[in-house]
Amino acid sequence: MPRRAASVLLVTAFTLPLFAGCRAPALAHDGDARGAQRHFDGLVGAFESRFTNVTRQPKVQHGRMRIARYAFAPSKLAEDTAIWTAMRTTRTGADRAAEWQGSLVNNQFRFVARHETPLPTRLGEQRHHIAVTQRRENDWIWHTVVEHHVGTMPPRRLNEVARAFFASAERPGSAMRVDYRDAFPRTVGALGRLLTIDSIFATSQLDGSTLVAMQIRIDARDIAPSFPSFARYLQKYVEPARYRYRLSDRLGGDYFDAQTVNRVLTMRFRTRNGALQPIAGAARPMPDTLVLTVDAMAKLGLFSVGVSNLVGEFVHVDTPRERAWQLRFTREPKWHLPLIAERLLSSAVRHPFEGNGVYFKLGLRTGPAGQTISERIVDVAVKESAIMRWLGNLGFTAMSDFAGSVEEEENRFLVELFRAMRGDMAALTR
Repeated sequence: MPRRAASVLLVTAFTLPLFAGCRAPALAHDGDARGAQRHFDGLVGAFESRFTNVTRQPKVQHGRMRIARYAFAPSKLAEDTAIWTAMRTTRTGADRAAEWQGSLVNNQFRFVARHETPLPTRLGEQRHHIAVTQRRENDWIWHTVVEHHVGTMPPRRLNEVARAFFASAERPGSAMRVDYRDAFPRTVGALGRLLTIDSIFATSQLDGSTLVAMQIRIDARDIAPSFPSFARYLQKYVEPARYRYRLSDRLGGDYFDAQTVNRVLTMRFRTRNGALQPIAGAARPMPDTLVLTVDAMAKLGLFSVGVSNLVGEFVHVDTPRERAWQLRFTREPKWHLPLIAERLLSSAVRHPFEGNGVYFKLGLRTGPAGQTISERIVDVAVKESAIMRWLGNLGFTAMSDFAGSVEEEENRFLVELFRAMRGDMAALTR
């Protein structure tokens, strides 16, 4: 997936509880209005800091671009001392790590390379740990952890925010439209330049649940006057892309279905009192362990590439100090590649899904000092080969197109959005 496609979907998911869910999800960040405003302001303010006038120390910038270029060919990175903050040799080969610390100083979010970077203790601070270990010849495993101080909202409140969002959808679509426009005018103005709600259909069911279908249009034309490079990038990589994500139980019942086709994101779900139910069939509680099925196609340069029937285990981690989504993919999907690439197909494309598979985790946890830490973890094995180098080159094309003015404009767009969200929340809780 191109990085910007993931970014746009992430921003959509992050702002949706405000943009479509109206007042209740926003106020669910705490038990009272003042507490909700404090927690929300810390959470959104941390992301605002992250995208404010971003600068990188030369070592960080060099490492970032080199890792992006050779992620699928780690042997080309192993001896580049300008990347790593720690290097050692093991009996199986190279063991390398890069640690970067990010913080807001003098209105600039600056990344610096630092050995043994401490856990973030100030709002907005980040710690990036990127490690690659050689297990055998041409066999490597990447381990990446990104930690971000996002305030003091207890992770358990995420359940209340989600429940309030789904419960707020149990009303006519027209009522939701009026509510979000009245409650969050700044957010609608900032985000509406890129994402607009085309339609909301809420259909009451005989068992008291509500079947919801929501369509959000992605259109970069309105941001082009202010963000021309960012708009062109979205039009090139994001708007033509097609994705579908389905969450199902072991019985095959779908609980959530989201797909993007022709610049329109369509989401379907069924809710009763804020709890998701199967979209079709008899109501039953949603289990903590689900099946995620992904289909994705994107245009990268001259080629269309993608996967279908990428199936993984989706676990909702729910502990007193942590709320997270944990995904693991152990089955190779069906690949959709140009003929020139299909001739290169080998065991290397199956390799990431063997053994422990591809692992991804995203969530919030409580740190040792009581701070709330946003955490993202990715583990993936890579077996070097011609096809993996080819895929890596395609991905780097999108990354190199993004670096520079596109990234600067995207950062500015996100800062304006997060400031608008904070302004609306402050007005709502006065």
